[in-house]
Amino acid sequence: MSDRHHGARAVATAVVVLAMIMEPAPAGASCRASGVPADAPMALVLSGGGAKGAYEAGVAAALVERGLPIRLVAGSSAGALNAAMIASGHADRLDAMWRAVTREQVYTLRGPVILAGFLPGWLTLLVLNETSALFDPAPLRDLIAASVDLDRLRDSPIRLVVTATDLARGEKRIFDNRTVTVDALMAASAVPGLFPPVEVDGALLVDGGLTGRAPVLEALEADPTLGRVVVVLSYAQAERNPEPTTIRRALEASFELVMVHQIRRDTELARLRAPNVDVQLLTPSAPMLLRPLDFDRDAMTRLLALGRADALACLEGWARK
Repeated sequence: MSDRHHGARAVATAVVVLAMIMEPAPAGASCRASGVPADAPMALVLSGGGAKGAYEAGVAAALVERGLPIRLVAGSSAGALNAAMIASGHADRLDAMWRAVTREQVYTLRGPVILAGFLPGWLTLLVLNETSALFDPAPLRDLIAASVDLDRLRDSPIRLVVTATDLARGEKRIFDNRTVTVDALMAASAVPGLFPPVEVDGALLVDGGLTGRAPVLEALEADPTLGRVVVVLSYAQAERNPEPTTIRRALEASFELVMVHQIRRDTELARLRAPNVDVQLLTPSAPMLLRPLDFDRDAMTRLLALGRADALACLEGWARK
């Protein structure tokens, strides 16, 4: 084939992907009817989102309870912790963990940051410029260590894919059942600026969401025999963010906007690269009304229930002919 034909095909593919990405996303749980057999091996891809991880935990718990043939789970950020718990055979503990977790179990301000609040303006900037992160990573490390059984994970028949980012090299790092550690799970959730980078095998790693919020492409590469992939998007498409009148709100809204577009793009790329695999994108059917750093128990309990309801609606969608 000539270079001209190759170029034309590349342009056509790019146009198709762009059209898919720009097409308005349907509101609500968006699983589609599928001809894939119910017993086809499947992967569950979890995008995290801080406290919003409660939603995908509800989805995962419902699918596991219904006996879906989940062969692989993949995740970044809070989705990495959910994925590790599922792969270690503790999906039944997801509900209890998300109902009980508090902000103090995830993050607390570091000493220098607290001190900076009592200093004159220029000294505050000086202290913050020299600190590695706002939050103390110890609470999150304790939560991960208490929630994930690494011994069971090593021997699990469910494959695990966890992504982190080597920020210095600009590279993605992938961990599996054999290589994942508490440090790796910490790194997968270490949002730059909020948590300090985590050293793993001599490299400083941060949140995997920087290079792939929902590692669907990595899941397909890890297991080419998959028949179905469910990507759980922990962001409601129809939800309107608060006016970004503060630094926190502006950063949260910007980060989420990038993540949503990245997840949709990677999902469509997965459909193009694996046309024989049923790649589904499951989105919340109602506004989540919860910010990533707001670990409110009532809100997370509501999101657990919403995730369960959307998962069951997804199963009904698959059954339609």
